Amino acid sequence: MLTGPKKIYMDTKTVKSVTTDVLIVGGGPAGMMTGITAAQFWPNKKVLVVRREFDAVIPCGIPYIFGTLHGTDEDMAGRLPLVAAGGELLIGNIIEINVKSRTAYMEAIPPDRPFENKPDKIENLKEVTEIKFDRLVLAMGGENFIPNIKGTGLNGVFTIQKDYNYLESLFNDLIPKVKRLAIIGGGFIGVEFADEIRKLGIEVHIIEMLPNLLEVSFDKNVCVRIEEILKSKGVKIHTNSQVQEILSDGSGKNVKGLAIKDKDDIEVDAVLIAIGVRPNVKLAEKMGLTLSMSGGVWVDAFQRTREDNKIFAVGDCAHKQDFFTRKANHSMIASAAAAEGRIAGMNLFNLRLSRYNAGSVSVYSSEIDGLAFGVAGLTEAQAVAEGFNILIGESRLPDHHPASMPGTVEIYCRLIFSKDSLQLLGGQITGGSTTGELINTIGLAIQMHATATDIATMQFGSQPRLTPSLHPMVAATGDALKNDIV
Repeated sequence: MLTGPKKIYMDTKTVKSVTTDVLIVGGGPAGMMTGITAAQFWPNKKVLVVRREFDAVIPCGIPYIFGTLHGTDEDMAGRLPLVAAGGELLIGNIIEINVKSRTAYMEAIPPDRPFENKPDKIENLKEVTEIKFDRLVLAMGGENFIPNIKGTGLNGVFTIQKDYNYLESLFNDLIPKVKRLAIIGGGFIGVEFADEIRKLGIEVHIIEMLPNLLEVSFDKNVCVRIEEILKSKGVKIHTNSQVQEILSDGSGKNVKGLAIKDKDDIEVDAVLIAIGVRPNVKLAEKMGLTLSMSGGVWVDAFQRTREDNKIFAVGDCAHKQDFFTRKANHSMIASAAAAEGRIAGMNLFNLRLSRYNAGSVSVYSSEIDGLAFGVAGLTEAQAVAEGFNILIGESRLPDHHPASMPGTVEIYCRLIFSKDSLQLLGGQITGGSTTGELINTIGLAIQMHATATDIATMQFGSQPRLTPSLHPMVAATGDALKNDIV
């Protein structure tokens, strides 16, 4: 165990080499889950995770740092599960990997990274600059996409990054000075961040090119309901709007506003760019690994790379395919990354056919101002665009029975089926605290290739304080089948 922060820095003057059976590059959800799974399923193998961050944050919790939570320290990802499973953690930055010699090379951690006053309780931390490995897992995550417009380098323009010190600076230095914030991008990050920031009394504008917020993920009726809630809380929504330039003040250094194509300028003093993430594949490119047309590292159903079945890629840096069509799927979320980590971890030394990647179902959920919303699989628009003949069923039910039970809220369930095979293609839920698990159930049903007949006849438990009297999925399926008969 370390006694002082100085030992955290790498000493590049003396090359120190260690050997591990499994080297995992990156300590986000994908990397950590790979490490935990590998340590559990291969207990006789040494598993080492290398990441840059001494303190890692929980990615999905980042927007809540600025409103619901009270700072970055309340959104920390623990190291204990990895260590408890038998894995090891090393702080450093791998800059080169020699595939032939099975060697990774590290650079020193810059001394300006303020690790002082951080707990020095990482077991098995070593000072090394060279790592010998047998199996390699790339889990380098993604990089924020920055549009090619003027003004992105101005003071007050920022992105969401999974870095403790960066987020601490936003929380303590930038956000307290902001009076009017523009968010470029109306996806999950943009919507969640808007709802959190407005709680601080900051005027918030969301600028989205599409006709509705969250349109890529939800059908219109859900999008409109979310927009109505945000508007009722004072968030100003600008859809069908394209940012042409981030405007500067008289100094030419600070943000003054946004120039919107064919519309009036919007005056703000800070801008969050939240329009997507691209795979971080710099290291993979240097290694000569094949990249897919969508930009991620090409992998097979077991997360193995094309060139070497002992080299894996997981998470945002890895290519993803849609569950139904096998087309490129850009579902860069922590739950998908963790699932890929479990697949890679189980299949490192031999294939376990019970665990493989059958494609991305894209299961999401979130909540604003008491309204929870989730989606899994294809939306109606996506299913039609792919050429499916579809059936749609809907249900609206109280989440307790009788509805007079305290805390009862309405659940809205929308399911999309193939009209020809009756296979479940997708589903959406809005409601209360049960929304997350309901959308996970829909996601599982999709992965199990469930049909309308399966769902309509499924057995379920019912309890007045915990569930509706009729399962929302069963009710929505009955509506779909009724519509088909009619």
